[in-house]
Amino acid sequence: MTEAEIEALEQPDTWEKAFSDSDRAALHLADAVSGPDTHSLDEALVAELRGHFEEAELAELILVAGQANLNNRVGNASKQLLGP
Repeated sequence: MTEAEIEALEQPDTWEKAFSDSDRAALHLADAVSGPDTHSLDEALVAELRGHFEEAELAELILVAGQANLNNRVGNASKQLLGP
């Protein structure tokens, strides 16, 4: 990953210039499963993801995003309950 891509990650409005269509779809999935409203994915996002990835790849993307979420949330709760 380039420095420009790393910097672009922080600002979704810069993703268009820094990432490919499939990369942006994966990033939008990561955002969708990380936000406060995670009970359903936008139909347009689902269609876009299916256009770029095979079923096994989608499963992997979901698992990686989910694991990152779990790690972050458990880490945050641990700090609050157990201290640094």
